[in-house]
Amino acid sequence: MNNMWIEEARLIAEQCWNNEETKGIKKDPALVEAIARTVAVWMDTGAQHARNTEFYRGLLDECAGHLGEEVYIADDGSVMEDPLRLKIPALVSDLAVRARGITHG
Repeated sequence: MNNMWIEEARLIAEQCWNNEETKGIKKDPALVEAIARTVAVWMDTGAQHARNTEFYRGLLDECAGHLGEEVYIADDGSVMEDPLRLKIPALVSDLAVRARGITHG
C-alpha cells in the first residue's frame, strides 16, 4: 500500500490492543495491518478534503478581493484581515443586479 499515512495508521491500529476493553485480547498482526490500511485511507481522505477546502477558500478569497471593502467589514463595524466569506453571495448578487441595471437601463 502506497499511502503516506500508513505508518501513523499502524501506530493507531496497534493502540487498539492497549485499551482497557481490549487488553485481554491477543493481538493479531494481520488484523492490525487491515485496521491500519482502513485508517490510512480515512486519513488520506481527510487530508484531501482539507486540501480541497483550502483550494476553494483561496478562490473565494480571490473573488472577494474584487468586491470592495464591504466584504471585510463585520456587522459590528470592525474591519477584518480576511474576507467574510458569508457576505460573498449577497455582494455578488448586488453586483449582478447593478450590472443588469446598467446594461438594460
